[in-house]
Amino acid sequence: MTREDEAGEHTPLLPQNKMVDYDAALGYIGSFGTYQKMKFVILLLCCIPVGIHMLAMPFLGAQVAHHCAVPELAQAGMALNDPCGLNYSLPWVMNKDTNVQSPSECKRYKINRYELSNLSCPFERNSEENRTVLDCDEGWWYDRQVYNSSVYMEFNLVCEDEPLNNLAQSLFMVGVLIGSIVFGQLSDIVGRKKTMYLAVLLMLVFGIATAFAPHVHYIIFVVLRLLVGFTTMGVFLSAFVIGTEMVGADRRTLTGTLMQAAFSMGGVVLAGIAYLIRDWSKLQLAISLINVVLVLTWWCTIESPRWQLSKGRHEEVAIMIRRAAKANKVTVPEEVFHAKEKDVTDYKEQRQYNIIDLVRTPNMARKSVIIFLNWLVVTLVYYGLALNTAQLEGDDYLNFLITCLVDFPALATALFTVDYFGRRSSHAFFMLFGGVACIATPYLAPPFLPKSLNPLSIALSMIGKFGITAAFTIIFIWTAELYPTVVRNVGVGASSMWSRVGGIISPFVLLSKQLWGPLPYLIFGGLSILVGLAALMLPETKGYRLPDTLEEGENFGKRKQVAHHCAVPELAQAGMALNDPCGLNYSLPWVTNKDTNIQSPSECKRYKIN
Repeated sequence: MTREDEAGEHTPLLPQNKMVDYDAALGYIGSFGTYQKMKFVILLLCCIPVGIHMLAMPFLGAQVAHHCAVPELAQAGMALNDPCGLNYSLPWVMNKDTNVQSPSECKRYKINRYELSNLSCPFERNSEENRTVLDCDEGWWYDRQVYNSSVYMEFNLVCEDEPLNNLAQSLFMVGVLIGSIVFGQLSDIVGRKKTMYLAVLLMLVFGIATAFAPHVHYIIFVVLRLLVGFTTMGVFLSAFVIGTEMVGADRRTLTGTLMQAAFSMGGVVLAGIAYLIRDWSKLQLAISLINVVLVLTWWCTIESPRWQLSKGRHEEVAIMIRRAAKANKVTVPEEVFHAKEKDVTDYKEQRQYNIIDLVRTPNMARKSVIIFLNWLVVTLVYYGLALNTAQLEGDDYLNFLITCLVDFPALATALFTVDYFGRRSSHAFFMLFGGVACIATPYLAPPFLPKSLNPLSIALSMIGKFGITAAFTIIFIWTAELYPTVVRNVGVGASSMWSRVGGIISPFVLLSKQLWGPLPYLIFGGLSILVGLAALMLPETKGYRLPDTLEEGENFGKRKQVAHHCAVPELAQAGMALNDPCGLNYSLPWVTNKDTNIQSPSECKRYKIN
């Protein structure tokens, strides 16, 4: 019997009780041959919109200069932003960061058009005047020189409602967290490919719906953004898993890093689209319609061969291997397709492990806490710097573009340093390097330095982003090596969940600037330095055999203690060796080891003998 595959080829059905040895097949078709590279490019393209949507809020919710609308200016025949008229119409307040007075953004005076008609300019302010102060009862005026519209302007997220602008990004990351759990489980059940394209389709639907949220309550926009965030992990995680599972073990670090590069490329693409489209709803529609093209790539994408093997779908894997062999111009021997079941790696684990196993024993618990904190902080700082570019002096679009471009040399540098200097020292260095840069950033901008030196502040912010991005790459590689094989997926998954918590917190850390301008950067820098130092307590993995069992994971990185016991000089006086077993058995009391429940000579007590 034969089966006709999609390419019109007639492939023999596998004999009963025979399996495909995919690892053996990779030895012939190559770990990352031409066929895999063509399929991998499609996966990279699918990851680009993920970066676009996750980094879109600086443009969708762009904050601009504003003040209370004063319609009486137009009634008096004056421009809405007439300096003299505004000087008369708005109370002035002291800026707590610069100690300079400026017009209030949230208050206005009660005036009428007759006052303005008779106003003589330039108007000299009189601090002792007693006038009625109102809230912005006629709405707000926004500076639209750079942005035609944004969510910030659309829903008037100003004054006491300004924190709501950060809520959209925070709840977006809540959606990312939920999506990583739901789609992670779904991909194990129905497959990585179906899960990825379901998420691509949902991202398209929810993204378009978000674009048509104007003039509706702000909560609708927030919920739709949450749903877009929910879909992002369905795309990224599924693509990531397909990309790493279809290549050899020696190429997984490379493919994983390239996936992160595709995410950063999404930011570069976003900067270009946002520069051309200055209206937030049109921008949201444009970045969502990208997925229409991605849906059409369904027929060019393959399912994860390892997932298919785990489900017993060996014939489909055999078809894929034959196509890969044809594209790579190699020949795969028939024994690869007719391996005995016992000769093939068992993809089913004998025991189900869970997150409790990560903290069940003292050393594993200590390592897990440090790992989780590093994931939380590195994500918090990464998104904090990426989403805060509008607060830097200079052009918003250029600053954002540079922030995204910095990721590429950071990823390349991280791959170089982990191979030559190890995981621990490289990660700690980049966290400390990025942390110091973050702390110094606000002090190289006004009011601490002249405005002409703003490029120094921007450069330091980018250096901080460089360090954090490199650390992000390393902690991913390092975490997978620190956990033993039996809980490796659980450990990486749990760490990823803590990173989502960092993403949720990040927008609210940015709100601390309302208390003191430099505070967000000080928090980013301080936390980076603390967890970077804590990472030095983790063991190095470069050049070491990685742990497989929980017992090996518990012992991995433990400081080896020298065996010892009380000195017994009476042994030498009696002509016996100082470590004579019989003499020590008589001289030392025996105690039960609480870990092994086995008795052994006491290390700290001895009998009184002569």
